[in-house]
Amino acid sequence: MLKLGGIQFIRAFAAVFVLIGHAIAEAEHYFEISMRLHFIPWTRGVDIFFVISGFIITLSITRYAGRPVAFLQRRLVRILPLYYLFTTLMVLTVVFFPSGPKETVFDLGQILTSYGFLPYERPDGRIAPILSLGWTLNYEVFFYVLCALCMLVRQTTVAISIFIGLLVAIGATAQLDTAHAIFWTNPIIVEFLFGIFLAKIYQAGWVRPNALLAMVVFGGALVLLVALHTTQLSRFVAAGLPAFFIVAAGTLFCPPNVQGWQILGDASYALYLSHRFTLRLTTILLLPILPSSILGSWVYVLCVSGFSIGVALLVHFWIERPFLNPIQKPVFT
Repeated sequence: MLKLGGIQFIRAFAAVFVLIGHAIAEAEHYFEISMRLHFIPWTRGVDIFFVISGFIITLSITRYAGRPVAFLQRRLVRILPLYYLFTTLMVLTVVFFPSGPKETVFDLGQILTSYGFLPYERPDGRIAPILSLGWTLNYEVFFYVLCALCMLVRQTTVAISIFIGLLVAIGATAQLDTAHAIFWTNPIIVEFLFGIFLAKIYQAGWVRPNALLAMVVFGGALVLLVALHTTQLSRFVAAGLPAFFIVAAGTLFCPPNVQGWQILGDASYALYLSHRFTLRLTTILLLPILPSSILGSWVYVLCVSGFSIGVALLVHFWIERPFLNPIQKPVFT
């Protein structure tokens, strides 16, 4: 199995970035205290995942040229089992512990569309599945289906780029009022194109492995991400462009022998899907014993982050990996 060490590091970084952001938000909510870290765009780790997806899928398209059904099947096998597991856990939680989840109620329409990866508008106006984190998976599956359709033509990536460009143009010019149209024309889908562009550079052989260069590009991209966070720029610019350079650091410039992040990178999907459940459980256990102070909030963040990573590793090794190993042997994951 061929894996890029830099990609694994970036995956781990993005997942932990989102985790810490959610942990800080929970701490501020329950402890009623500001941790003064709002200048850091923690949840923009998902933009990094979109760029990574564009990169990985482009390489996968090359491998599955002329076999769109096989391509789509492999992608769905990769994401469906774990997503369906945690979606089902959320449904059961809403049914049997309705006071547990915040801002989530039983809605049959939302549940059905969640399993179908279809956009659904909640009563509060947000377009998200019952497992709210799954909004990113709705975009992922949309991208996979689009790629499979475009694989029917010879210039697949060109067709994908044109299609995404048209969707964004429609969203910017038309008066759309349905959840599906608004969701699928959101400019955030341009971030997949950033990943496609990186993959084309990678395939062309423009790779310069250099640890110092990789660190400089990565660090500069983080500074850019923080600097653009509070601007009025569209998200695909303010978060997508820094994400582009962050992923570039892990693909074009990172030495191939980078070690130490393989496991956490592999478990990043499990961490992303499971951490909300772990946060909630850990919160119930910790709140009664921690002081309502800045120290208590930091202890909370560190504890729930560590516990979430531990649970994610268990999910990866005990559920995700045993299921995937017998049915797929990917070149890139």
